[in-house]
Amino acid sequence: MKLPNFLLASDLNALRHEMGASLAVNFKIENIYKPIDLRDQLRQDGIEVKFDEVQVLQDGTLSYKGYRVLLYIRDISNYGQREEMPKFHLAFCNTLDKMKRNNRFPRYVVANRDDGMFQVNIMEQIAKPKIVELNVCQMCLASISWNGFQMDLTRSIRVERVKSFLLKEFFTKYPQDLIFEKPNHTSETAPLNDYSLDWGDISERVKQTRGYCCSKCRISLGMRDAKYMQVHHVNGMKNDNSDENLAVLCIRCHADEPMHGHMKALPAYLDFVSRYPV
Repeated sequence: MKLPNFLLASDLNALRHEMGASLAVNFKIENIYKPIDLRDQLRQDGIEVKFDEVQVLQDGTLSYKGYRVLLYIRDISNYGQREEMPKFHLAFCNTLDKMKRNNRFPRYVVANRDDGMFQVNIMEQIAKPKIVELNVCQMCLASISWNGFQMDLTRSIRVERVKSFLLKEFFTKYPQDLIFEKPNHTSETAPLNDYSLDWGDISERVKQTRGYCCSKCRISLGMRDAKYMQVHHVNGMKNDNSDENLAVLCIRCHADEPMHGHMKALPAYLDFVSRYPV
């Protein structure tokens, strides 16, 4: 049934005039939906991800859809009112690698706020959201040699370094928004990404200084098996021999670094893993 046009009804119009009521103004339905901004999500409550959605960058840090990100476990079990707060990760360290191999990675979410505060959910009968300050993973700091951080430092020094770590400083060196990162060089000015002529002397000196001890698995080989200890360029730039860019690793840990899997076919690697099984 078609409704009549009441604006043409004389009796209703007469009543409207008598009441002094004006006609309603035209209106339109507006779409008030606003798409969720990815950057806002990363800097607020985090985003659940699968491992294949997270990219390990050449410098060892982590990215998600064009943003450098942090990884942490958001949902925290409450065992007898005792909440065990997780560490947050800023690089693909041994801990993340182990969690990935054990199919435990889905527990992680990505975020990239720079104040050290993270949303966690305390899991009881219902999830209770809570904003807390989390500590950085020591393995992550060692994997990128942050300000010379190594796992062979004394425990008290490592704890103090963790307490003084600031994400604002980290994101100054490793910007959050990857799309705005600009290369340091052009194709004409970029140095050749190759080992320096004195690389042999540099790597041997670094290994000696750090006691032929792997900064990841902590195995110490000494001079007798020093051939299995290698020096790794953390950011992937072979021409960057700054101390913070050099990590001493055994050949097993070196082969586990991003884009170093080919080393596992080397005779030296096979010999090492047979002599020093995990």
